[in-house]
Amino acid sequence: MRKRWVILFSVLTGLGASGSAPAWERGAWSTLIRAYTYRDLLAEGDTVWCATGEAGLLRYQPSDSSFIAINREPGGLASNSLTTLLRDRSGRLWVGTLGAGASRLSADGTKWDVVNRFDGLPSDSVTAFAARGDSLLIGTPRGIALWTGTEIQGALPDGFNPSPFTNGSDWMTGIAIHGDSAWVCTRLGVYRSQFSQGLTTWTSEAGIESFAFENIVTDDTTLIALWGNAPLSHAFETPGPWSLATNVAGGGTIPNAVRIYQDQGKLLLTTEQGFFVWNSNMKYWVKVTNQFASVRNDDHRSFALTVDRNGRFFAAEQDGLRERVGNPDLWTLRAPAGPPGNDILNLALDGKRLWVNTFAEGIGRLDDRGWRNWPFDVRCAPGCDTTLYAPNYAFALLVDRRSKKWFGCWGTVIDVYDDSLPTPHVTHHLYQPDDVLPDGGRYTCAWASAADSSGGRWFGMDTNNRDVCCPARGLHYFDLGGNLFQAFTPDSSSVRDNIVRALTVDRSGRLWVGYLTKGIDYFDLIPNRPDSLPQPHTVAGTERLGVAGLVARGDTVWAFHGTELVAYRRTNGDRIVSYSLGAGVGQGAVNPLAVGRDGTVWVGTTNGIREVVPGSGSVQAFDLLNSPLASEDVRAIQVEPSGVVWIGTSLGLNRYDPGYRPPPPPPVPQLKVTVYPNPAWLSSIGIGIKLTGNATSYSGEIYDLQGRRLRRFSGVGNQGFVWDGYTEQGHLARPGIYFLRVQSGGKSASSRLILLR
Repeated sequence: MRKRWVILFSVLTGLGASGSAPAWERGAWSTLIRAYTYRDLLAEGDTVWCATGEAGLLRYQPSDSSFIAINREPGGLASNSLTTLLRDRSGRLWVGTLGAGASRLSADGTKWDVVNRFDGLPSDSVTAFAARGDSLLIGTPRGIALWTGTEIQGALPDGFNPSPFTNGSDWMTGIAIHGDSAWVCTRLGVYRSQFSQGLTTWTSEAGIESFAFENIVTDDTTLIALWGNAPLSHAFETPGPWSLATNVAGGGTIPNAVRIYQDQGKLLLTTEQGFFVWNSNMKYWVKVTNQFASVRNDDHRSFALTVDRNGRFFAAEQDGLRERVGNPDLWTLRAPAGPPGNDILNLALDGKRLWVNTFAEGIGRLDDRGWRNWPFDVRCAPGCDTTLYAPNYAFALLVDRRSKKWFGCWGTVIDVYDDSLPTPHVTHHLYQPDDVLPDGGRYTCAWASAADSSGGRWFGMDTNNRDVCCPARGLHYFDLGGNLFQAFTPDSSSVRDNIVRALTVDRSGRLWVGYLTKGIDYFDLIPNRPDSLPQPHTVAGTERLGVAGLVARGDTVWAFHGTELVAYRRTNGDRIVSYSLGAGVGQGAVNPLAVGRDGTVWVGTTNGIREVVPGSGSVQAFDLLNSPLASEDVRAIQVEPSGVVWIGTSLGLNRYDPGYRPPPPPPVPQLKVTVYPNPAWLSSIGIGIKLTGNATSYSGEIYDLQGRRLRRFSGVGNQGFVWDGYTEQGHLARPGIYFLRVQSGGKSASSRLILLR
């Protein structure tokens, strides 16, 4: 099996990237995701870090108004779903994630590592950070942990004693630190403890024990916690209960609050009627702007807010990042480029252009000038287009032999986009109203598509009311004029099923049809007779199979059905060879099969991608563990003539270049490595020793005190596993002292490891 993908995680992160090529062409892997939700912002000098809910970490540079996307990859950022940000005293950037622990970027911006449950976090979802010197408190939905600068020293609840947070309120939603005291807010109250007492005893703040809080922040004088849509305050030096903090300078009260933040010593509040900053001396809020409203019921429309050291405000929500310039109410919108949406259904290549269909977010086109999007809703961001009639529920996508683009937008229209002229033209094929064609919407429910050798267009149909009233319409043929010439159904033709999920035309002009439940047919089309279909040839053994994909290449027709990839002979439909993929097709996978010019077959499954090299017998798997895939639910694949693979998933778009070779890493003057955990505790199932250092890839050996080699490792990157505690003979090592000898780039280093039991 080829192992090239193990070392090809060279995804563009913007940390040292250079060159004139577009971002998606500068590495083996690239991830292109639309940012909808901004959870946190951090402004530092000429950088604003944006933690998004689905598009990873965005780095915005106000000096040139540019964005750099940093997405999930093995050995890098651990997730694309982020929660919170913090810069520690040592200069490391901490990034909280949902389900993947805390990612940490080194102070020089070159290396990522991760702190997760393996290291002692109560949960792999991080909800809050707060720093005190080199120590961090890390909040999770299952409690809080103390990071000492090198390791997790302890966590509460500890798994043995009762939780110090009463009523089971271990879900941390915010942390604030002032002097020796630490406060946490939870879904059931606010609690206080002291560092001088080891943070072992936590006292509930009186009067608000049963309140559900969303965050807690502090400046030098005041604590403010957000309870529902109301901020509550408490002064450090003034004993007494918590009270509402809703007064606004000039009179009035705060409208419904949405989020609260602390940056540069300022307490910031977003509300349904704008942004506010807290005046600690006067104990009231001062309005920052009247322009924006945050809608609590839609997290996409809720603003994250920050301020830099110069007092410049930045706010972000679904439309992008806004920067306040000049006049206090003058804000400039900066929108990061991205696809129209992340729930991708289909892809098609038109020369160097990539077309993207999404489920309900619109249609997009990517080329060397960037994205041009046709959004479904009326919010038309810069660079979008509204010429397409209703670009939602866009399943079928065909680039025909005249380079016209066909979009099957279910229930409304089949749109044809012709950009061969100086001014692009769109034709709306509407089969409405129903008094013209009964159940007219069904005529737009196209799923599969193919162009024949004479220039005709074929569409395999489905239905959005399969179980209610309206059966699918079988197979549709559009003539050279772009008109629906014929609809072939089982009632009126030799088509054996109303639902067609896959189509391809082989080099002899034969049409292959894959049905939802009735296997594969092929038709010898009659020249100049698109009004009729001959009797089909049914491929033996497929009669009851559900077919997800068909691609004809040379004398072979590839089919994806069940969990198998099968090659059939073009001339007679005989089965040639099959490959077990170990996973099936996803529910919304419209185009999950593609074949490159070199004959490599690419298949999208519910468990990532499978790369099949005919003749070698190899099936290579790409999933979340070994690749930066946006999601393992792969819906569509396209392969450029160069071999570059485009991958549409349920959570975004990926580009993979199998031929990419990263430049050699710069030599290090001296190899420095660290192994951890050290000491490590042996168990009956072994250990999990990791390695990190100042190189990118390592090999080496583990020795005991007698100099006997116990194990070897190679091709290990930073934060990679080097030893599970077993010898090469399969025996579990005993407690004691061991040595690791590590090599990289012609340099070597040694490290001592202690095993305990």
